[in-house]
Amino acid sequence: MTHVLIVEDHEENRNLLKLLLEANGYRATVAGDGVEALACARRDPPDAIVSDALMPKMDGFALCREWMQDQKLKTIPFIFYSATYIRPEDEQFAMALGAVRYLIKPLEAKVFLAELSAVLQQWAGRPAPTPPSVLDEAAAHALHESALARKVEDKMTQLEALNRKLRESEAKFRRIYDSLQDVYLETSLDGIILEIGPQVVTLSKGQYKREDLIGKSANVLYADFGHRDAILDAIKQHGRAVDMDATFKNRDGSLIPCSVSGTIVRGTENEARMVATWRDISRRKGV
Repeated sequence: MTHVLIVEDHEENRNLLKLLLEANGYRATVAGDGVEALACARRDPPDAIVSDALMPKMDGFALCREWMQDQKLKTIPFIFYSATYIRPEDEQFAMALGAVRYLIKPLEAKVFLAELSAVLQQWAGRPAPTPPSVLDEAAAHALHESALARKVEDKMTQLEALNRKLRESEAKFRRIYDSLQDVYLETSLDGIILEIGPQVVTLSKGQYKREDLIGKSANVLYADFGHRDAILDAIKQHGRAVDMDATFKNRDGSLIPCSVSGTIVRGTENEARMVATWRDISRRKGV
């Protein structure tokens, strides 16, 4: 039975590839990094190795370099299968080290299996090809450093793109948030106000500002605690409260009829919070 060594640090990816190979008649062994792969291969030499590029301890490039310096292992074809090092320069470096294929994840199962089969048929019974010119230590180190630098550059580009999208999303949210007519309210489950929209200035006719209420109990907003209890009961029983009556109590004691809708959400640290909107319905009530 043809034996393939899989080198992959992500357990899920490693197991999926192992299952794929075993389902198609191969014997598959696995390693989580280059150091482990070398030990496995020297103990139980495979017919081919399929290795990721980005891994801890010893990455795929360093593994390939060590592989080609081992008199027994260098006759075994080395296949890269990477989703992180995807530039042409990365493939060129891998082939210069002695790899016979540089595959980019993800591939359809049938495509991956066809590539593996082609390699095994091509090099069956004879050693895998040696690179046109063996890289000396200095050249290999320089090319490896360049590959790592490209990876950092790509990662920084990706992070900048994500940060740009995040800034755009935050700006969009802020525009929507600031243009709301209703007052947005966010509290902890024990009723402490964590966030309240700037529209509270309009609702309170200038008697409250956002900063006056953050950190206070939401009870200060209610003229009638019966309304508060009804809203909380609706959320507990049905998961949300919709268009329920409440009376907003202003700083000077004046009362403003409101409609409240609310629900429970999870915060960034998975903590439960209550979010609600307060709408002035004075006109609806004829006040």
